[in-house]
Amino acid sequence: MSWGHVTSPDLLVWTRGSKRPVLLRDEEYDAAGVFTGCFLPVEKGAKELTVFYSSIRQLPFHWTTPPYPRDAAGLSAATSTDGGRTWQKSPHNPIIKGEPEDVQVSGFRDPYIAPWEVLDELRGTKEKMLYSIISGGMQDAGPTSFLYATTYDNIGEFEYLRPLVTPSARFQPSEHWSGNYGMNWECTNFMTLSNNATSKHFLILGAEGDVERKHVSEHPSPPGCPGRTVRAQLWMSGDVTCSKDDNDKEDIKISYKAGGFLDHGSYYAANSFHDPRTNRRVVYGWIPEEDATPEHAAVQGWNGALALPRELFLLTISSVTRALNSPLNEVTCFEVEAGEVEDGLKQLHTLGIRPIEELNQLQQSCHEFFESQPISLSSSTPTSAVSGRLTKPAWELQATIILTEKSCSSVGFHIRNTRSKRIRSTISFDLAKETIKVARNESVSTKNFNNCPEQGPFTLFYTRESGSKEEEVLEKLRLRIIFDGDVCEVFANDRFALATMVYSVDGPAQEYEVVAFAEDVMDGVRFEEAKMWDGLNGMKSLLIEDVATGNGI
Repeated sequence: MSWGHVTSPDLLVWTRGSKRPVLLRDEEYDAAGVFTGCFLPVEKGAKELTVFYSSIRQLPFHWTTPPYPRDAAGLSAATSTDGGRTWQKSPHNPIIKGEPEDVQVSGFRDPYIAPWEVLDELRGTKEKMLYSIISGGMQDAGPTSFLYATTYDNIGEFEYLRPLVTPSARFQPSEHWSGNYGMNWECTNFMTLSNNATSKHFLILGAEGDVERKHVSEHPSPPGCPGRTVRAQLWMSGDVTCSKDDNDKEDIKISYKAGGFLDHGSYYAANSFHDPRTNRRVVYGWIPEEDATPEHAAVQGWNGALALPRELFLLTISSVTRALNSPLNEVTCFEVEAGEVEDGLKQLHTLGIRPIEELNQLQQSCHEFFESQPISLSSSTPTSAVSGRLTKPAWELQATIILTEKSCSSVGFHIRNTRSKRIRSTISFDLAKETIKVARNESVSTKNFNNCPEQGPFTLFYTRESGSKEEEVLEKLRLRIIFDGDVCEVFANDRFALATMVYSVDGPAQEYEVVAFAEDVMDGVRFEEAKMWDGLNGMKSLLIEDVATGNGI
């Protein structure tokens, strides 16, 4: 594995300078691979870029095949003075030769390095520090991230502090609302997110384990498909503390208070950065393709994709009375503010996630835009087609749906092939099960794909104005669905994301209709708004040629 190089002024249009790698595995300490890493945060006006990466000296290794070979992976750095086209490796490499000496690890790689103000405050440092976490786990004990510290003027030396967090093996606070935190972690990032006067500390992480979600494990892959790797893209939040242990050493840790899925689909290996221009946290992730045969990938010409860039933020919901069905204290992906605000109302905090705002620009040059009149569904009319037909592979649907707890059992959309209406994919919200689901079992006529459903927990909340005598109000369901060929990404209410592959019919260009539906309708359902953009960005590629080097894409 080596690193390539692409650049973008807006996180939408990307330019690749060369098809050849720019950061190579050409030293003894990284001869087996230049694995995942990150950029050192860049100060305004800086002339030099610095990256840190996992320098792999020895392969293979995996948490399932102990013992992990000692010093198989370390931490190394490289700098660039020409915007990342060429790189010079640090003479101090490997800066960290391998894992801590007193630990038998199950993994040790994927560094994330950034300032973290809360640790400076707790440790009482005299200067602004940089902190690094290297993901992994401790053999037979559970996952963790190893915490290091360094200074801006001496990034060639790192001080090992301790494991930042030590959940038990296969830690899972809730079977429904929380993912399983597994046995070994990858690509852990730390961050503090704030809104108004409230701040919360978060980790995002890739959890490797051996406990698969039921909706996946109950649908085995067909012959020829590689089968899914058991892993999940998760997050957790909690309090960061620093005390002294019995040997007068710093005991720094983050304790779990809430957590859940960063993405409920096959999305993985998320990495984030702070955008200083907009003061926001941007995250990228990978959508692997383990549901198709190698032969399909060969014909397609590629395998796997990066998901749309997303913004992470602290989401607070105020004046909450209750969730749709579950007791609030069981919805473990929310932190319920201690004590009642007043009038029995609660304040909830969670990790917010949504596509970055720049993606709205792709709508402006779409081929066709459709906006439906409000749609009302009843027991006698449980379905209704949304205005317009989709004829391009890249499109977007946004909808706002008004519900009550007795509206129906489930509500959503069928994306239906107009030539063969039995071929469809379905995106729905099950009110009783508090679950959003992408049903893929009818999306293609052949059986050469693993079309298990993709789904994740989601609920709506009732709120009431403080001091008001009005009845509580159920929040509206806001769905955003974006397709790019077979890539499907679903977002809901700025706190739910699901990315997956929905394989479509082979052959000539297909036409699809979008049908709003509700099942077991009782009180009625109203689609207040439904908008579609067909042919996003005019179907022009977002990956372009670098004129300076003449490399075609």
